[in-house]
Amino acid sequence: MLMVCLQTQASAVNLPPGTSKAVVFLLDASNSMNSNDREGLAKDSIAQLIYSLPSDFYVGFAAYNNVVSTVGMKDSHDRESVMQAVDAATYTGYTNAGAGLTTAIELLDTVDAAEKTVVILSDGEIIMDSATATAESSNRFQTAVETARAQGIRIHVIGLGADMADEDNAIFSASAQTGGVSYHAPQAADIQNVIDSILLEQLGVKKNRAAIIDTDGGTEELTVTIPSVNTSRVRILLTSESPIQNLKADFNAADGRQYSGSRYTLLELDHPTDPTVHITFQGRAGGQVKVDVMTEYVLTAQISVAYTDTEPELPDAAYYTRTADVSVTFYDAGDSDRQMLTDSVFQGLSVPITVDGESIPCFFKDGTVAFQRTVTADVMQSVQLDLTKLDTNLILEQPIAMNLEGPPPLPVLPEPAPVDLRPQIIVGALLLLALVSVIIIWLASRRKKAVDGAAPPAAQEEKASRYGYVGRLNLYITSTPSGHDFPPLTYNLFRIPGGKKLSLQEILDSCNVDEPFEGAGKIFFQPAAGRCLLLTNESDCTLMQNREILMKGRSYQISLNSKVDITFEDERSEIALQYRDVKPSDMRLLAGEPR
Repeated sequence: MLMVCLQTQASAVNLPPGTSKAVVFLLDASNSMNSNDREGLAKDSIAQLIYSLPSDFYVGFAAYNNVVSTVGMKDSHDRESVMQAVDAATYTGYTNAGAGLTTAIELLDTVDAAEKTVVILSDGEIIMDSATATAESSNRFQTAVETARAQGIRIHVIGLGADMADEDNAIFSASAQTGGVSYHAPQAADIQNVIDSILLEQLGVKKNRAAIIDTDGGTEELTVTIPSVNTSRVRILLTSESPIQNLKADFNAADGRQYSGSRYTLLELDHPTDPTVHITFQGRAGGQVKVDVMTEYVLTAQISVAYTDTEPELPDAAYYTRTADVSVTFYDAGDSDRQMLTDSVFQGLSVPITVDGESIPCFFKDGTVAFQRTVTADVMQSVQLDLTKLDTNLILEQPIAMNLEGPPPLPVLPEPAPVDLRPQIIVGALLLLALVSVIIIWLASRRKKAVDGAAPPAAQEEKASRYGYVGRLNLYITSTPSGHDFPPLTYNLFRIPGGKKLSLQEILDSCNVDEPFEGAGKIFFQPAAGRCLLLTNESDCTLMQNREILMKGRSYQISLNSKVDITFEDERSEIALQYRDVKPSDMRLLAGEPR
């Protein structure tokens, strides 16, 4: 464990260019402040603000009475020199606010910052030793306000004491003209609430309340859990209405510092390696200590792009359709190999992204923010990430430039050479003529066979009446609309009188088949010569024997051991019929069976 009580030199932070902000604290150090700030709480509040600011803030200080004392703008590793100037300020003389605000604007001109702010802490009007001097200071003050407004500098005013209850006060007018905010603190002790508001609402500093401890005058123990151990810097701020004494802290970090005032103590840890910080301190009996945690990440962003090219839908397109899968990954600004924001606390958090004015909803996943773009040509686009919804202070140069490569062209196919198609046309015509001839001959032979093999129904029926039935029909029901399975069925024909004309529907009914077969009542059987069976089809069913269609309206002789396949009119029901002989011995055995 590293125990630190006080270190006076803060380590430098490598900030990405273009991320800096700047604040000048302007203190009214006139004689009247001796009455309104006897304990020097105003200076203590300025110190607390200075040390609470993230590392991307430049800080300056100026105090005005008859003259102006100042210290130039300092970055985060040299804030103690600013605090020395704050501590050195004494309350005396008149109130030359014109010279003070002019100096504050001049200090801001010395730094290149994206945002510039002046925070004025005053207890009264502009007053000098003569009316002329007062008017001159007032004019200079107004000129400085107009300069600030023109340069986009916001001015916030903290009015201390009863004289600042008037909102029309000339000092307060500076905030109204520059888009800033005015606060009134009747007593110096009230400044603490104003500080919290300025940090959170005006300067955008993110902090989280870790604990509120009621003190009894003895030693208090506190364990603070840092949300992530991958932070660049963590500040733990303890504030109270009375001094916080004998504070000690145990932590693991690359470096650590402690800053203390009359109403605050701040611990600043660089790159903590353990999420827990153990703190002991003493507070006034009956007092209360508030503990806030401020985490900070100093980042660089790397954009990686993977492309997917697909065939375009438009037939006349000259290029592939290209989709870019873009990933934004964050790294420590001081260590490009150290990936940041991978902790579970960030998983799934919303990070809206704006690409060239188009808003895209995105979310953190494994420390990366991903989105897609359709690319039609080489282009450089501007990527802006909205990190304001995260409960931490992120220092990242934005916008981020993103280069996208346009899609490759489609391959150009060579023009085909002219082909002489005359030989193919001649050969094709001859083949077609031969095919037509074969079809004509085949149809003629089919027509002759049908005529020869099928006598008119009336003649066939007249001949058939002279013969008797023999054999049996085996029925195989292979398909029905209901899907019901039927076992093989047998119908004994030899028991039927010779003159009777049977329909297939009668046969099915005799076999107790309750499934409907459309057209079965229009298919008839009669005995014929040579132990044959005469089949007549008057239905629209499809009947086939030996791959030959048995035409409607004609009769055909079915010899023993022949098979007929029937597809009924619903085109779903199918039966196979097999005409089989019965031996005399089998006939005697079956003679007593019912039909």
